[in-house]
Order: sequence, then structure tokens, then C-alpha cells
Amino acid sequence: MSNLVILQNDLRLHDNPALYYAAQEDLPIIVVYVIEKRIGTAALWWLTKSLTNFRERLQEYGIELLSVFDRNQFPDLIDYLQKDLSIEIKKIFSNGIDFDLPDKSLEKIHESLMPNNIYDFSKLPKEHKVFTPFWKFLQEKFEPELPVDDPKFSKSNKTMIQFDRFQEIPYEKTREDLDSHWKTGEKAALEQYRNFVKSRLVNYDVERDYFSRDGTSKLSPHLRFGEISARKIYHDLKKNSRNKRFLSELGWREFGYQTYYFHPKMDSIPLNPKYANFFPKYNEDHLIAWKNGTTGYPVIDAAMRQLKHTGWMHNRLRMVVASFLTKNLLIPWQQGEQFFYDCLIDGDRALNPMNWQWVAGCGFDSVPYFRIFNPSLQGEKFDSDGTFVRYWVEELKNVSKSFNIYKDYEKIPSKSYPKPIINYSKSRIRALETLKNVVNPKVVKVQKRSHKEEDSDED
Repeated sequence: MSNLVILQNDLRLHDNPALYYAAQEDLPIIVVYVIEKRIGTAALWWLTKSLTNFRERLQEYGIELLSVFDRNQFPDLIDYLQKDLSIEIKKIFSNGIDFDLPDKSLEKIHESLMPNNIYDFSKLPKEHKVFTPFWKFLQEKFEPELPVDDPKFSKSNKTMIQFDRFQEIPYEKTREDLDSHWKTGEKAALEQYRNFVKSRLVNYDVERDYFSRDGTSKLSPHLRFGEISARKIYHDLKKNSRNKRFLSELGWREFGYQTYYFHPKMDSIPLNPKYANFFPKYNEDHLIAWKNGTTGYPVIDAAMRQLKHTGWMHNRLRMVVASFLTKNLLIPWQQGEQFFYDCLIDGDRALNPMNWQWVAGCGFDSVPYFRIFNPSLQGEKFDSDGTFVRYWVEELKNVSKSFNIYKDYEKIPSKSYPKPIINYSKSRIRALETLKNVVNPKVVKVQKRSHKEEDSDED
């Protein structure tokens, strides 16, 4: 007789309710990790590394980890355990994973515990579509559960059987280049968190927007795969009011998962029904230039090349490049969402589409259609000396620092750097005139504005 622990995106020992409660039973534990059906290339690289690390940690306690590639493999797994290996399953523990057990009798022994969120959205009285009241409501009406202790495994928890199936861990050779940029696993996550709290959290509110500085936490991939507990972070930091801004970012993460809970198809379907039939024709060469970082707009190209090489992009830059794609180039947001999902190490089935819809203007609590990020102004504000751009765009490294690569991007003295693929001012007017007819056909024709006036709708 054994207990089954089913995990997904919770690759840690600390604050892991499923493992914690399973360890309190004097029975062998078999851990099963469910690999998402849709996962990007870069995220799969991270998962492979993290899953290997987690398996090794469990093996220190004599516990084996199996893996299935989606929920459809559950019947095969259960048959393998019960029929082939004659294992009687007493209890099944999981951390809020939504799945159907192949045998209804197993549902009676299944205990679904807390997922890697701060709050349990199944207990919400209604869906919230605006972030600020959502976050206020949660903080005022719900007290998040405290993190559980690390599981105290005993000898009786050891997995006593050798397995010859379900041992495979996905391996994506194409992103081995990411090894030099990231450390995966629970220990690396906790170290990253401690370093952030110690050295950067105090200035987070000021530094977080400057993409040439190390002002963000870089915890997103660790949270994505549950290498660190969101509840732990929340309870650690909520006592100090100075941490309000960073905690609101965790709140935005909660908002994304709440939205996904109610709208699981939001990776392809706009949350605002006015955009349901909006599929503008676009220039395929523009999409390719955007993906490759060859648009002729320095901050766009630097951001996209950073993504290509590291699997990560600064949050402000994610908004800037998304705005450029969906508004200046008038390319459907789904194209960008799919590309990001494949390239990001933190590519997430809830947060990625929500953020893309937010920028495109078709999501909940989105920026209005007329707010368009000016890439040149964003560069001048948050990378004024061009350090970030010169680092990532090889063609601009030797351009004199006295030359303003943002203001004079059309005149950059480099034969190898591409000319802008579009005229920004004209593309802005086109976007406004097109999108106004999606949102409100009665809006009067948009007039061309000056460079100074354009700054008013910037973040």
C-alpha cells in the first residue's frame, strides 16, 4: 500500500502541502509530476533542469518521482501501479491540480490542497475584472493560509519499488545555451529571493522600470515552476508597508490566475468581445523583423535580442514590444503571445496571455486602445545613456555615446543596423484610426499630435 502525490508547478519541499501531509502517513510515497500539454521551448528547458534537481532531492529520502506528459496518461499510470506492480493506493494528495481520475473510486481518496498561489480562487464569491478592487477585496476579506513546514520524511515513506516506466524527463537540446544565464531549482530560488530582499527590495519601487539596471527580483521563472512559494513571499513581506509595490506585483500574478480560472481559453480568445472578429491583415516581414530584433527601433531590437539569448525580458520592455507589435504594426496579439510563450523561461499559460491582452487593449482592466508606448521615449526615460541597447545590439556598440540613439534613431551612423521598418508617427495614427472602430465606431477622426504630446499617453 502506498500514497500518491501528484504535483504540477510546485517543485519544492518548503510549503508543499501535498508532500507535507503525505509525509505524516506511515506509508511509502510515490510522487508523480504532470507536465503541461502546452509548454514553450525555453520553459521546457527550465522544467527539465528543475525536475531533475527535484528528483535528486526526493531520492535523498528514498522517494521516487515519475512523470506523465498530460492528464490523458493518468489511466495508463494508474493501471501500471495497480495492475502491473500490484500497488494499492490508499490516498492521493495534490496541490489544487484540476484533473479527472480514471477510476471514480479513487476520487474518494483524493485530497486537493492549496496550489502555488496566495489565495484559493475557488472560494471567491464572484469573478473580478478590475485589478485594484480585486486586490483590495482579497486583502480585506481573506487571510491567506500560512505556509506549511517542510515535510518530515521517515523511513516508512521510502518508495520500495523500482519503476521501468514513466521515468522519462523531457529534454530540449535546443536551449542548452541558457545554462550560462540561469540557475534552476528550489535552492537557487531561495538564494535569489534572499539576495533580492537583502539588496534590491528597498529600492524596488524606483529601480524596477530601468531596464539597464538590476532592479527587479527575477523570481518569475522560480514562481512559474513553484520552486519558491508565493505564500511564503507574501507572508514574509506583508508586515512592512515599504513592500507594498512589490506585493502588488504578486497581486497581479494572482489576478492573472484568477482570470485564467474563469477563462481557460484566453490564450486565443480576447476577453473583450469587441475584439472577437478583429483580425487585421499584416505584413509578414514586419513580424519576422520584430521576432529577430531587426525593426530599426533600438529599444525594440535590444529587448527582442535579450529574449532570444536569455529567455527573459524586463517587464517594462515586454509592454513596449507588445505595444509596438499590436498597435504600431497592427499584428494580432495572439502572434506575440505564442512567440513569447515559446521563448520565455517563465512562459505561463495564465500570465502570458493576460499581459498580452492587457497591452493590446482587449483584456480585463486593459490600457485603453489610444495608449501607445513610444519606444524612443521609453528608451530615453529608462536607458538614457543607451547602455542596455549598446549591450544587446552588436551593430550599435561602436556608436558614440554622444549620439542619441533614441531621439535620432532614423540617422544612426551604422551601415549594418537596419533602417526603421515603419514611420512611428504614421503607424500611431493608423493604429488609433483602426482601433477606434473596434472599440467605438463613433469616435471622431484622430488628429496627428506633436512629439511632446505623444508623451502624455506613455507609462
